[in-house]
Amino acid sequence: MGSKNKTSNPAKQRKQIYTASSFHRSKRFSARLSKDLRKKYKVKKMPVRTGDTVYITTGDFVGTEGKIINVDYRKQRLSIDGISREKADKSKVMYPIHTSKVVIRRFGKVDRSRKKILERRAKMPLEIEAEDISEEEIEALEEE
Repeated sequence: MGSKNKTSNPAKQRKQIYTASSFHRSKRFSARLSKDLRKKYKVKKMPVRTGDTVYITTGDFVGTEGKIINVDYRKQRLSIDGISREKADKSKVMYPIHTSKVVIRRFGKVDRSRKKILERRAKMPLEIEAEDISEEEIEALEEE
């Protein structure tokens, strides 16, 4: 995963994805931001987290918006609220979706680590609005 040599062989690329360490797997697990968030934070992609609101751009559920319930780093899939399929016995099962098929519309919670990621990727200090983060958390960030 971290080697200098790049390959165009699809089999080798798939092997690198499926045998990657959990660190590399989580780094790769990012989704695009919506145009509004892109203008606001000047960042194109962010790692997805539980609680984020996403919009599905491709696949069977295109046009659906929902909150992320679960992030499965092992299988590289998201479980989204309202996205499920019905089994033969009429029970509902969550339908896993890959991050490349979604766009982040709203962040669930912008904490210290996420603010740090945004500032690093934007290459400038950012002003986080009160709707994104509570005033107590802003004061705690300023003290550190």
